[in-house]
Amino acid sequence: MKIISSKTSERVCNHMNKDHIDSVHKYLKYYGKISEFKEAFLEEITSQFMKIKYDGKSAIINFKIEISEDEIHKTLVSMIREIE
Repeated sequence: MKIISSKTSERVCNHMNKDHIDSVHKYLKYYGKISEFKEAFLEEITSQFMKIKYDGKSAIINFKIEISEDEIHKTLVSMIREIE
């Protein structure tokens, strides 16, 4: 079982919300099938899923395979490439 620490999750979420919020919105629309929302941000990332909070609700987007901390960047980039 792969583990992503809460510290790493917080760091990645802060970075994504600050520098890549457009990607977070694309994940929610494409993978979460949520087409309309007022605001959304990445709340948590684990080895199995990412949790995006939007308009007071949460969407869980499962990864295809379990990931490690070293695989977060590669995984998020490949998910965006799949969308675009």
